[in-house]
Amino acid sequence: MSAKRGLIVTNLFPNSAEPARGTFVRQEVESLSRRYALKVIAPIPWVPSLLKHCPKYAYHSVPEVECLDGIEVHHPRHVVIPGHLQSSYGPLLYHSLSRAVKRLRKSFDPEFVIAYYAYPDGWAAQRLARKLDVPVIVKALGSDINLFTRNPRRRRMTVASLNRADRVVAVSRALASRMTELGVDTAHTSVMENGVDTQRFHPMERLVERRRLDLEEEPFTFLFVGTLREIKGVRTLLEAFHRQPPEWRKRVRLLMVGSGELRSELEQTIQRHQLGDSVRLLGSLPHNEIPHWIGACDCLLLPSLMEGSPNVLAEARACRRPVVASRVGGIPDIVVEGRTGLLIEPDDAEALRLALQKMSDGFNFDDPRQSMQSWHDVARETEMLIESACDDFDLSAVGGRHVA
Repeated sequence: MSAKRGLIVTNLFPNSAEPARGTFVRQEVESLSRRYALKVIAPIPWVPSLLKHCPKYAYHSVPEVECLDGIEVHHPRHVVIPGHLQSSYGPLLYHSLSRAVKRLRKSFDPEFVIAYYAYPDGWAAQRLARKLDVPVIVKALGSDINLFTRNPRRRRMTVASLNRADRVVAVSRALASRMTELGVDTAHTSVMENGVDTQRFHPMERLVERRRLDLEEEPFTFLFVGTLREIKGVRTLLEAFHRQPPEWRKRVRLLMVGSGELRSELEQTIQRHQLGDSVRLLGSLPHNEIPHWIGACDCLLLPSLMEGSPNVLAEARACRRPVVASRVGGIPDIVVEGRTGLLIEPDDAEALRLALQKMSDGFNFDDPRQSMQSWHDVARETEMLIESACDDFDLSAVGGRHVA
């Protein structure tokens, strides 16, 4: 029997302009593609040229269709006015998806739809699935629930689309609780943690990895991996380093992997506080190089102000490296306080300063979990969800389909 055909809808997927975008979604979809025949629609934002005040998107070179990991990926354009008319994002995206699917169905007729990101992706995918007369699963990932639902109209559209989906998945218990508070029906909501590429992320010899990366062998090394945005707590991180005694800073170093809107500001902060001897901004790196940097560090840092279920912490745990992270979102589900890391309150530079000192004094990593969940495990769990949703949807045909 041939494999079921599925359509993936998400703005979080790699493309030729951003090869590292949505790495965790790509890994999950790649594992799922071994069980189903999948095609991906990863829309590309298009900003009207008349809106000079809006940021530019460097997506002009992204082709309409490309192949990644053997999966066909379609990149239809959709209109976006950054920071404005957020309630229009869903309808505009649906219009873009409808045109793409009309072309796609000439050779590929989906039997289910999965959307990664609640709004606008889940909103548009839910309506698309009803038009296709197939079930839809929406995965909520973090900022789509924790951050963007602060906008009242966007919140209403997010909750409405999740309640109309056949299945809803949250990547952490904290995210599921927040969704319940917003009014999302718990009857069809489940929690599914992200996986880890256990072939790449595993215990490694620290000195071997430092030599591989041409790093000095001695200093205690902290590592940050993430986008250089306010929500990741990078300002708090540099403030915590600035507050440390000069003699402490001489014994440690901080390596920051990532790019983002605060890069220039952070460079100025490092120069102003004379942190250049202990803090280095490395810029973005390919995801396949990240395991070596985690393997080379003594401790990974993630002082975020808000999170869903950050994969980098699970990857650090798979590499048996302790972490210092904020007690927000799904982080307490990943970090075992006092055993695999230290948890602090967000946006608290003094608490972070003390945690950094405590970690550099020595930390006994003691993980009660024998192994981390792989993407293969996630794919198997998702398969059960897909089959359940398809079975229930087929049974509902007896009484007629429900419509949005």
